[in-house]
Amino acid sequence: IISAQRKGKIGFQKQGSSRRIGKISYKSMTNEEKYSVIKGIISKFHIDTVKKVPAIKIKFNVTKYFKNYYELYIAVEKLYLNKTIACGLQARPITGNVLPLFNIPNGVFVCNVEEKEGDGGKLARSAGAFVGVLSHSKYNNVTKLKLPSKKIKILSSFCRATIGVVAGGGKYEKPLLKAGKNYYKFKSLNKKYPIVRKVASNPVDHPHGGGNHQHIGHPSTVSRRSPPGQKVGLIAARRSGRKKSRKVYMTQ
Repeated sequence: IISAQRKGKIGFQKQGSSRRIGKISYKSMTNEEKYSVIKGIISKFHIDTVKKVPAIKIKFNVTKYFKNYYELYIAVEKLYLNKTIACGLQARPITGNVLPLFNIPNGVFVCNVEEKEGDGGKLARSAGAFVGVLSHSKYNNVTKLKLPSKKIKILSSFCRATIGVVAGGGKYEKPLLKAGKNYYKFKSLNKKYPIVRKVASNPVDHPHGGGNHQHIGHPSTVSRRSPPGQKVGLIAARRSGRKKSRKVYMTQ
């Protein structure tokens, strides 16, 4: 039994829910937010245990029912405690506010953008991510955005977004310096670490193991119909090796 088979027997290991802070997304749209504005106060800062992204806990006051409720939103740069966050149609396009795309001027950086109306935010949610607003079309009610991958995406102008850049940028630029920190990083995500190279293992543990020099010793491509202990490497590969660039000559 090789490591790939043992991994399949365990199945998906889930992260413990004791450190989970909750779902980070926009709340469902209300008439008050749809036609005017609702305001809340930042009461606490959190760190999302899954994505390692700063989040804020916002305290909203409902005057109709004389009670408060809390929501978790993604934190952007330049926020602080007790800052007022406005959400809705009439909110001003300043840092931290949540408003529809058609109310956001061109050239403004936004984050946590909804892909469909009311889905709570799907795009640009990782640390340091942002989306640029390029243009609006009033006739089709669509907005053209530039994603972090430099791709252009067209979305409905009624999708909501947060003004600003997601906080925590540059987190991955700091080196880990030692394997022990990497170990605890993977442990917090409930992932396996360290992973031994299979050419360095014994032949009883993996098909790529063994030999006086660390090499596979046979083609790394295997059939789709291989038995479970043999199904490692490039499974049902259409091609292998480095891609060779073809030189195209322009004919005059």
